[in-house]
Amino acid sequence: VAVDTLGPLPETGLKNKYIMVVGDYFSKWTEAFPLPNQEAKTVARVLTEEWVCRFGAPRSLHSDQGRNFESKLFRELCGLLPIHKTRTSPYHPQSDGLVERFNRTLLSMLTFFVANNQLNWDSLLPYVILAYQSSVHASTAVTPYKVLFGRDIVLPVDIMLNLDKGESLSSVDEYVTRLKKTLATVVDAVKRHQCRASAQQKRAYDFRADFQFYLEGELVWVRNKLRKRGVCPKLQRRYKGPFRVLERVTNVLYRLVPEYGSESGTKPKSPSTNRNKFSPSLYNC
Repeated sequence: VAVDTLGPLPETGLKNKYIMVVGDYFSKWTEAFPLPNQEAKTVARVLTEEWVCRFGAPRSLHSDQGRNFESKLFRELCGLLPIHKTRTSPYHPQSDGLVERFNRTLLSMLTFFVANNQLNWDSLLPYVILAYQSSVHASTAVTPYKVLFGRDIVLPVDIMLNLDKGESLSSVDEYVTRLKKTLATVVDAVKRHQCRASAQQKRAYDFRADFQFYLEGELVWVRNKLRKRGVCPKLQRRYKGPFRVLERVTNVLYRLVPEYGSESGTKPKSPSTNRNKFSPSLYNC
């Protein structure tokens, strides 16, 4: 299991400023809890009450080197349960990849739903988490909910459209037997798919490690570094655009123009942009 804290975010009406993320590496089941602060006693209490009391103590807990997770209190908690505590290497958050990726996904989802004042993000967390748990994960090919519970989640829309047919079982023993078989099948499928996904991710990483050239006319998205007073950067959209490649200046520098910027027909002058600051669009034409 991995754990991390995200923030600070704009303080909500309930005085929450941080999010604690806890995720299971195998099932990808990940939860997020709003926090008023990220002190060790707060993090330890929420981890115990919201995760351990519901799912049991994990064998291993992985985190970054934040002071809250490296504190004496947190180490004593791990020793009491007992939990094998591990941590990332310095300045290398990629080794805590599950929660780091989830943090990006969570912030991206919140940016579409928060109010203009960004003060209601904590009330949206349960709905965002529901959407994540009921979505097929790329690394497992099934939803986190199904890996954990052995069945598909029943959403309100399923009931409204009468899509949930349910199962008729004669006894608890029959239910347990069927659940064991289903979970065994799901776990085996997840293991096989994760092996393939790991190989694909390695190939993608090796490809990105080489130079990736962009052709003139291709569409790209540029990282949004613009900061507005009174607006939390973490809840802003990470990319802006799309932009079209106007010219490749060098192997790493490109001139870009907004796709929908100029209506006069003339292409505005654009400063050179490093290729590390933009990503390809899925809708190139």
